[in-house]
Amino acid sequence: MKLRTLALAAAVATLAGVAGCDRNEPPDRVSSAPSPATSPQSKPSMPSQSPSAAATPATTPGGDRTAGQVVDDAGITAKVKAALVAEKGVNGMSINVDTSEGKVTLSGKVPDSTQVERATQVARGIDGVKSVDNQLTVGAG
Repeated sequence: MKLRTLALAAAVATLAGVAGCDRNEPPDRVSSAPSPATSPQSKPSMPSQSPSAAATPATTPGGDRTAGQVVDDAGITAKVKAALVAEKGVNGMSINVDTSEGKVTLSGKVPDSTQVERATQVARGIDGVKSVDNQLTVGAG
């Protein structure tokens, strides 16, 4: 039992670390030190932000989701994947999980149709899941 718990904890930690790795989004810009050619006196003045602009959440480069939403979705993905791996009678390692705005998509191959239904039930039981799009297929994986 301890080995199973340890394996589950390792799987959750791994999934949490790589949940956003398949994203093709450019990294945020990082400010660097001024070059020697730029003196403090020659810096252009920065326009000030209006209060409404400052209150607007930062969006991802696609412009449609905030960074917080992306993080929430990654957390949901990790929780669903960990629950599928821990579920007896479900081959959770062969199920791919993707989440966008709380909508979970399950894909991959499982050995039988009972696993398809059980995977949907498990995913729906995770906090933050708004809907489940089950695209699992039955067959030898």
